[in-house]
Amino acid sequence: MSSSGRDGVVNQDLKEKFARAVDALNRADFPAAIEILSDILGGDSENAEAWCRLGLCYLETSQPDLALEALMRAVKTDPGDATAHYLLGNAYGTMGQLEKAAACYRRALEAEPQHSKAEEFLIKTESLLESREHYRAGLKLLYSAEPTAHDLNRALRALAQSAAIFDGSPARDNLLECARKLVALESELAIPVKATPELEKWAAACERGFQCVRFKNWAGVRAAYDEALGYRAQDAFVHHALGFSFVELGETSDAVRAWLRVLELDPGYDFARFGHVQLVK
Repeated sequence: MSSSGRDGVVNQDLKEKFARAVDALNRADFPAAIEILSDILGGDSENAEAWCRLGLCYLETSQPDLALEALMRAVKTDPGDATAHYLLGNAYGTMGQLEKAAACYRRALEAEPQHSKAEEFLIKTESLLESREHYRAGLKLLYSAEPTAHDLNRALRALAQSAAIFDGSPARDNLLECARKLVALESELAIPVKATPELEKWAAACERGFQCVRFKNWAGVRAAYDEALGYRAQDAFVHHALGFSFVELGETSDAVRAWLRVLELDPGYDFARFGHVQLVK
């Protein structure tokens, strides 16, 4: 048989093997696909598509270290393959290497700007990175030697922002401790308000809430300030106190939302100070 004839037989054999591998992959028979693809790569180590498919199989079978190796071979052989870069990003992400994952998603988008999955995962990964940075900053401040009220204010902001960006952030586990350290430094913030009949019930609810804060009656704080919000919703000190009641009552997500509302209403709010309405004539 001539050399060209032998090459034709080999190529046909590879095509048939690859077709069987794709069929196994489509049927989610990953062990079979891995076996066939490994056989293909034994005879054609520069087959970028086979490396890419093998990497996918390893991802699907929770073997990210092997997926990483296969997908690195895929992008080395074919640097323009957007899907290989995307899957490599998934492998890095599974292993917690978020910066490398984001870089892979960016390369996938450079190769194929309309790659929707790469765009979606890049957005998610960048959010996770931002959440992690806030978390690390918050922990550093929270556990600094003798943190000041200013340190704890910054810590609470950072931890709340981390939890707001990523609901599964470990910052949620530190919010209660941070809140209690702030309560230990609490001071009164006078809120002068002109006495009017329209504000009478609101002021009474706020007074009950403030007194409940003093005695650490967090259920009472919640009830009183919830009532106050029914009359008007623009007071940062009300949302501030509610946040403390929520976190003490185990409602962390509500606490985060309340504190973020505080920062929307008053970005410079001092979280160590609890508002006390002072009616003036």
